[in-house]
Amino acid sequence: KDGKNTTVTKENRKEYVDAYVEHVLNNSVQKQFESFGTGFHKVCGGRVLELFHPKELMAMVCGNENYDWEELEKNVEYKGAYHKNHPTILMFWDVFHQMTLEEKKKFLLFLTGCDKIPILGMKALKMYVQPTMGGDNFLPAAHTCFNLLDLPMYNSREVLRTKLTQAIENTSGFGLV
Repeated sequence: KDGKNTTVTKENRKEYVDAYVEHVLNNSVQKQFESFGTGFHKVCGGRVLELFHPKELMAMVCGNENYDWEELEKNVEYKGAYHKNHPTILMFWDVFHQMTLEEKKKFLLFLTGCDKIPILGMKALKMYVQPTMGGDNFLPAAHTCFNLLDLPMYNSREVLRTKLTQAIENTSGFGLV
């Protein structure tokens, strides 16, 4: 219509808002959305899309949120001097299991770059923990491509909690949603 020359009034403001929303959310990005759709269908297209509900498809593309933290702990491989009964590892899991869900998700983001887990669950997520030098003066570090945690040998649970919290609170990832 002739929106450029139409004054917005009390009577036509809903029509204006509807037209504006349509433009911003649909028309202005139509070309980009069509390009994305073409690429998406090349990679994930065909009849396979008909097999999934939207939530299932989202879980496949972005990961799921069925967190099983005990499964994560069972699936860890320790390197170097670390083993499941090492004092630092025992302190780590004690601190980890006391964290809130949001803190645990931040740890997952810190470790993997994403706060979601693979579609097959925690059993498909292999985590590695190795000791690093520096002790109480250093933060833990993560190598997201390898799900590898560099964990200094801390002298106390409190220091471990403080350093781990500091590390996970100052991280950012590359999740899709």
